[in-house]
Amino acid sequence: MRGRSGAGLVGCLLLGALLGGCATAPTTVPPAPEATWQAHRAAVAALQHWQARGRIAVRAGEEGWNAAFDWQQRGDSYLVRLRGPFGQGGVELRGDPRGVWLRRNGHPPVFATDPETLLVQQTGWRLPLSGLGAWLKGMPERGQDRELQWDSGGRLLRLQQRGWHIDYQGYGRIDGVDLPRKLKLKRDSLEVRLVIDRWQVS
Repeated sequence: MRGRSGAGLVGCLLLGALLGGCATAPTTVPPAPEATWQAHRAAVAALQHWQARGRIAVRAGEEGWNAAFDWQQRGDSYLVRLRGPFGQGGVELRGDPRGVWLRRNGHPPVFATDPETLLVQQTGWRLPLSGLGAWLKGMPERGQDRELQWDSGGRLLRLQQRGWHIDYQGYGRIDGVDLPRKLKLKRDSLEVRLVIDRWQVS
């Protein structure tokens, strides 16, 4: 009898241990160490010539617009084309560290040193053009304060810079490098969503 009672006690203890193990909270994957982020960042930074094509949706309060975009980057120079918003046809911005030219159908080209101000003055649209070239690649803009968080693969998950909050919602692997496919930018009441349908890198 004592032997059976001892076995029963052992069984209860084992059952309790198993039940306790089942009740334990699942472990979470810790964030990647900074070295993983730095390795990914170096791979992305090496892409000096690239092109991203996709769709953009901008909402400010009750107003909003949608467009197709084509961003081409060659070192510090860029060419951005927006097609479709408000039925105004195409808008082209060609810039480098000295400034930016804006061209619209039926209008003479206009030059300015500040791309955001120029875009607002000429179209009424607000876009963070100064930082967007880096953010599209999943990188913080150089020389600007930032707060960032990366995922287990060392890719940017969240970024705060220039007063903007950027959430990265999807990546794709392009020529061995993970590049964003979908991101959301928010600042105050202004929200910008971008979907990148096609990447080309060289």
